[in-house]
Amino acid sequence: MKIYRNSFKGIMIAAFSMLALSACSDWTETESIDLGQPDITNQNPELYAKYLQNLREYKKSDHTLVYVWFDNSQKVPFNRSHHITDLPDSIDVVSMIHPDNLTDWELKEINQVRSEKAMKVIYTIDFESIKAAYNAKLELATEEEPVAEEFLDFLTDSLEYSLSLVKKYNYDGICIGYAGKARIHMRPAELKEYTENETAFINIMNDWHKRNSEKIITYEGKPQNLINPALLNDCMSILVSGKESTNENDLTYKMLLANVENIPHDRFGMTVMATDLNDPNKKIGYFADGSLAMAGLANWAPSPHGGVTVKAVGIYNVSTDYYTSVRNYSYTRQLISSVNPSVK
Repeated sequence: MKIYRNSFKGIMIAAFSMLALSACSDWTETESIDLGQPDITNQNPELYAKYLQNLREYKKSDHTLVYVWFDNSQKVPFNRSHHITDLPDSIDVVSMIHPDNLTDWELKEINQVRSEKAMKVIYTIDFESIKAAYNAKLELATEEEPVAEEFLDFLTDSLEYSLSLVKKYNYDGICIGYAGKARIHMRPAELKEYTENETAFINIMNDWHKRNSEKIITYEGKPQNLINPALLNDCMSILVSGKESTNENDLTYKMLLANVENIPHDRFGMTVMATDLNDPNKKIGYFADGSLAMAGLANWAPSPHGGVTVKAVGIYNVSTDYYTSVRNYSYTRQLISSVNPSVK
């Protein structure tokens, strides 16, 4: 790692010297290794190729992983925020919020970021969303626990479709979304249905993973609520959901809740929401004091919490961060720099 960093530092210095006259402001920003801008691609292809080679080596190194969830709902792009190729290069994993109906240009960009920048491209399969869809179909209360015997066919069909997308679009893997609920106050009947529903979901995911062991799996939610957390042993990251947190202390609280026996402690991470451009009240992606959750995560993540070292961070709906006034993806870059500081 030391040899790689020294060589990469040399490339940074050489590249800066060659392009200083072009006054490219992006080169003066402090993000770990995000130098892959169009100007260097055109002005010095050999230097850019060397940069990408070092970038790919960096992705193999021991560092804090950076996840983003990308809104790819716009199929006719009209600005650069719709392109995953414009995401900061240092991002490790991109999760597509709309994993099906990918266009040719989306597939081309997925292949590009995978081959050039060693980004992994995945998508989330969320149990709570499947359960909510079932309840909506039957006009049940959103939080009602479905009767397992009746719910199983719906769950199986939903997972069969969702998991088929991995092969259809050659995704690198999946994120398993599962929040669950605390079981301590459940009545026996509810606990029975809850246990059977979770067991069915986890067993299907386990079976798929055994048959597709070359694909990565990661987890996002509330791991402490899993009845059987054995699946987490194979997850690349265990991401605790801080998307509804109102301050940094709440991030710590959620991390401590997840830090229980039988859950691997060496791969914990935290996710927060980016802002929503259609949120006039500034509630989504903000803490209670009006500060940005992304900025709070950048400040919170570098330090251990309750003896847990944060090994991954995540931003949901990252594309809205493209529109910052200082620089595109400014807060995402600040988060990357905070957890993987630049070489001095």
